[in-house]
Amino acid sequence: MKKKQAIQIVLVLLCAAMLCSAPAYAVETRASERIDLSGVTIGKTSNGDLSAYFIVEACGMMDVIGATSVEIQRYTFTGWVTEYTFTSEKNPALLTTDSIWHSARLTYEPLFPGKTYRAVANIYVKNETGTTTQRLPSDPIS
Repeated sequence: MKKKQAIQIVLVLLCAAMLCSAPAYAVETRASERIDLSGVTIGKTSNGDLSAYFIVEACGMMDVIGATSVEIQRYTFTGWVTEYTFTSEKNPALLTTDSIWHSARLTYEPLFPGKTYRAVANIYVKNETGTTTQRLPSDPIS
């Protein structure tokens, strides 16, 4: 009986130790001198289209902020291939002026449904002291 109690006590202590532990993550407090936060995701809509979303938040007011382009890429045996590119020239909503942050959602009908895709946002911020760019890939989606 004492052996059974000892095993139960050890199991309870082990479970308690696992519940009390917290994972540690390294987080960069600022992405750059001008960009405080940026990210890009991709998902699927109910009809199978791809929905790419990016967000960028600056460290202060920017003259121009957003993305110069967002690429929709498909994974092939040789690597990532750009299937379509949304540009700020054709999609002015990718960029905005005189703002601290900007985001946009873009929808794309894939040429090869069921394949693995990702979005790559080319983030851009500009103020009177200069410009900063980032190239951010999303996690892939199948």
